[in-house]
Amino acid sequence: MSTTGRSEALYTREQVNDYLSYISFPVTKYNITPESTQTEDCLAYLSALQKYQLSKVPFENLELHYSKERHISLDAPDLFEKIVASKNGRGGYCMENNAFFGAILKTLGFEVIPTGARVLLSGGSGGWSHSVNLVYIAGQTYLIDVGFGGNGPTRPLPLVDGHISKWGATETELRLIYREPTNSVVQGMWIFESRISNQHDWTPNYCFGLTEFLPQDFEVMNYATSTRRTSWFTFDIICLKMILDEEKDDIIGALFLSGSTLKRRRFGTTETITECANEDQRASVLKEHFGISLSRRERSGIKGMVTELKGGSKSGL
Repeated sequence: MSTTGRSEALYTREQVNDYLSYISFPVTKYNITPESTQTEDCLAYLSALQKYQLSKVPFENLELHYSKERHISLDAPDLFEKIVASKNGRGGYCMENNAFFGAILKTLGFEVIPTGARVLLSGGSGGWSHSVNLVYIAGQTYLIDVGFGGNGPTRPLPLVDGHISKWGATETELRLIYREPTNSVVQGMWIFESRISNQHDWTPNYCFGLTEFLPQDFEVMNYATSTRRTSWFTFDIICLKMILDEEKDDIIGALFLSGSTLKRRRFGTTETITECANEDQRASVLKEHFGISLSRRERSGIKGMVTELKGGSKSGL
């Protein structure tokens, strides 16, 4: 693997401390230094950090709907401002959340290799439309993904063919399998799969290789994902964050707004909390359940969009 990922600290230590405070990370329980990131002890730190990130920073695409510009920036300063400094409950979709988390890990001293992934859900490949991070710790490479919504990993997954992990404290299982190359000049691919329990078949979610992707690569992917009319991010609204049970010290479910419907999933059981009839109600749901306050300008950005809820909005936006 490349070692270029270790030298690019994109945030200051003060910014990292602000981030740890923002996600309520128990710094007294977990502590590492840049010199200790190649010890097995730091795997527990990374696992905990991933859980707290997922429970605080949502997987969401609101910028493509509640915005005049509908522009997704992957620049490190913009991501820090949006996710941490604004203190407005915001997150982003895969390339935002994973770019941000990767930058945090690099600043902490981890060896991080960002790469692209092809989504395999619905029976086909969506091209390079997803991003993940590979982190190298004490001789083992791990998949780290904080941007795949409700189906994403909740802990570091070792790149070990067939190794099974749990999705938080639930019966859902996750694994990585290695697909051998079809000929001598084509590299093999790792496939991330999940199943509800050992009574169900495995579902392929996405595949990825070990090639390091540069910021310029993600710029191209980001532009297509945020503008292409066949990209579901442009015609549907999602806002999802994981539910962390501090007593179990693990993820137990997810809270998610999909379109107009707010649902909660806990231990595999899903319940509908509310159905939004208009933009006022959806704005209230985002504020109450995700801590996201949409400004008047942001709310006016959805006017005329296919995702606008037009029924009985008192604000007239």
